[in-house]
Amino acid sequence: MMPVFVFRERIRVLYQKYDIYIMPALKFIFAFIVFQVINGAIGYDARIRRFPIVFILSLLSAFTPSAIMVLLAAVVCVLHVYSVSNILSVIIILIMLILYLLFARFTPRLGFVVLAVPILFVLKIPYMIPILMGLIATPMAIIPTGCGVVIYYLLQIIKEAATNHVNINPEEVVQLYTYVIDSLITNKQMIITIVIFSLIILITFFIRKMKFDYAFEISIAAGALTCILGFLISDFVLDISNQIIIMILGSIGSTLIVYVVHFFKLTLDYSGVEIVQFEDDVYYYYVKAVPKITVTAPQMNVKRFNAQKSDSTHRSGIRRHDIDMDEEYEDAETDSYYDDRKGSHNNNKTSRDEDDGIDE
Repeated sequence: MMPVFVFRERIRVLYQKYDIYIMPALKFIFAFIVFQVINGAIGYDARIRRFPIVFILSLLSAFTPSAIMVLLAAVVCVLHVYSVSNILSVIIILIMLILYLLFARFTPRLGFVVLAVPILFVLKIPYMIPILMGLIATPMAIIPTGCGVVIYYLLQIIKEAATNHVNINPEEVVQLYTYVIDSLITNKQMIITIVIFSLIILITFFIRKMKFDYAFEISIAAGALTCILGFLISDFVLDISNQIIIMILGSIGSTLIVYVVHFFKLTLDYSGVEIVQFEDDVYYYYVKAVPKITVTAPQMNVKRFNAQKSDSTHRSGIRRHDIDMDEEYEDAETDSYYDDRKGSHNNNKTSRDEDDGIDE
């Protein structure tokens, strides 16, 4: 398990170091996917589907708040519909305006949720959003999640309405308006989906706020169980049993993704739980402290050796060795010289002594 924690710590350090570059890049990729999905669903205007337009819109979304990205996506939808039916585009503007004002008023920072829900519906894992929002957000996340569900079903209604009501008379405007509104209001599957997503957010949120150990992990499992049971009941009620297997697999996949997100965001060590008690002038506090699992990534120290410097050092060492040898040789010659002089002096003295003795 330790290598996994080391890998997580390295990812966290890398993100903290380069977040100023990573976040715009992620927003650019997300916005590019959003505009491509819109173009694939209702791409009636070929000019908006061009790559330079999509690239510029994605680049603009990368450096602006998420609410701007939602506004740009709504404008793209309206322009696509306008190229097919002017009247239908007016109706879409009214619906999009209501949804945008509702979302921007209460949860302007959760714009990515509004756009992520339709994309994840296409990928068959929209259940990830309510579980994740219950884990990291508040119950107010129900608003952007519900708006995202409405936008997904609205795109389906737009496709059908644009096909059947391309050229209409002024007398049929009311009929078209009624058709779109009724299709939204009477869409039981959309309403049930919003209700189930809201329940998932609430259950996940309230369980992860509880004080028992592993509350976060249990809340994710509870949200997944609520998702599976809720959509099983709705599929039987609406008689769409052909989607049960896809729903179960999508719920399991969504749960695993949320567990991965939670692992990188917050991992607690429940073996080191401490209960702290202290007081002030007004209250007496009982605090449960759960330490986070933190691992220091091993640091690799690489020493670089300069070949030229090493060679010069080696050569200076050789020169130094030669100098030392020369000095030793000179010292040896000097000592030998003094020894010879001393011996010669002694011999001369002995000879003089002997001569003196003979003379005597």
